[in-house]
Amino acid sequence: MMKALITAALVGMQLSVTAFSLRVNGVVTDYLTGATLDHVLVRVYQNGSKVAGEETGALGHYAFELENNAEYVIRFSGPGLVTKCFTVDTHGLVWEGADKTKELWVEMTMLERTTSIDLSFFDMPMGRAYFEPATGLVSWDTDYDRKVRPQVEAIMSHYQRMMTAQASTSRVEDTKALDRR
Repeated sequence: MMKALITAALVGMQLSVTAFSLRVNGVVTDYLTGATLDHVLVRVYQNGSKVAGEETGALGHYAFELENNAEYVIRFSGPGLVTKCFTVDTHGLVWEGADKTKELWVEMTMLERTTSIDLSFFDMPMGRAYFEPATGLVSWDTDYDRKVRPQVEAIMSHYQRMMTAQASTSRVEDTKALDRR
């Protein structure tokens, strides 16, 4: 009799348990100015196959629903921009009827392509997220972040110095051209 009550209680608990799905959304911005970028292509790859893609609009926004029990790469690219990406793993316990949605907001900052700096490091994911459908918790791989952050910061610092110097040189040349008129 006691086993039957425990089994009935467990079945009742399982029926009241809810699972989550994940909605990834965010904004794409320019690294130097912070301005939102339109016409950036955002593609979603699920287990190695492209499943979705859209361009950001005037406000730089993007949004995608991700299915559970898959590995995703979210890739950002655009004319004259360095391609960047991050990954999301949605493997975990899932119950039928995922009726809640967890929101994950990610701002992706983009860089202009330049031949003066090797930016191929950005071919690697800039972050790795893990989503647990049973609880709706999202976590970032902090060990991975610790490994890539020093190199990202060094490249970005060098990039900012170089682009600032180029902008200063361009302003001086523009001023000289105006003076000659």
